Amino acid sequence: MNPLSLVLILGTMPLLAQVMPPSLPHLLNGEVVVSDSGTAPTTPTPPEMAITRRVPNTTAQLYQQRLAALEAGRLYTRLPRHSFQEVWQTARDNPTYEQWTALLWEEAKATAGGQADNRLCVTIGDSLTQWLPPGIFVGDRLWLNQGISGDNTARIRQRLGLLEGTRPSSIFVMAGVNDLIAGRSVQEVLFNHQDIIYQLRSRYPQAQVVVQSILPTDHQAVSNEDIRAVNRELAQIARRHGAVFLDLYPHFSDEAGRMQPEFSTDGIHLSDRGYELWQTFLQQMEDQLARDPSAFNRI
Repeated sequence: MNPLSLVLILGTMPLLAQVMPPSLPHLLNGEVVVSDSGTAPTTPTPPEMAITRRVPNTTAQLYQQRLAALEAGRLYTRLPRHSFQEVWQTARDNPTYEQWTALLWEEAKATAGGQADNRLCVTIGDSLTQWLPPGIFVGDRLWLNQGISGDNTARIRQRLGLLEGTRPSSIFVMAGVNDLIAGRSVQEVLFNHQDIIYQLRSRYPQAQVVVQSILPTDHQAVSNEDIRAVNRELAQIARRHGAVFLDLYPHFSDEAGRMQPEFSTDGIHLSDRGYELWQTFLQQMEDQLARDPSAFNRI
């Protein structure tokens, strides 16, 4: 496979900064500085020599990190979580929705320019998708993360063209919980999902579209009964329109149908364990699609 080659000259973009993000760990494990000669130190490294590796924990920081990656001609999803720490660690201002969509478009444009024959996976959704840790898809597989915190199905319908120019191999969609929190009906969520699937199938016919169920919650802002109602109908809609349905709900729920505490930070957003579980399913599904893209069409 051809290696990724991203070259981007990005003009200055006005920076604003912070939405309410999920809680994420502030620190990675401390790393020890090793001498340039490659010889391991014979004595323990003094505390002052240790490097504290941090990861973004606000939307402001995540935005600045991804912007810095673009300006460096790098794809954010292929970098360590602490990359460009010196750039983003003091970020405070919140990016607007328009700035987020502009960033996603620039990332997609840069990827399209260097995609060559590499397989491209795309994830689309809200804050759950936005905070997927980088590095899920590796090797010759590229990954675009098109999640925006707070997004709903209606707005996602309007921004699918941001992928124009790319050639996705697989597109994973998860959306709807923000609609239900805002009081939108099950039918409205299903209507928007149907249009999202139709658009993706029409715009990117070479891609396998994977519609993921809405995850359970343990929060008074949203009813799990409504979530289950959406998921039941969504499975049928996906199959009727040639998409694959990935039912994650039972893997995250307890006996009462609520989000298991260890998988979430607040009953809605995911913890590290929650992301690890989700990533496992994403990787397994992507591996199956890569081996035999037509397998799911025969089900």
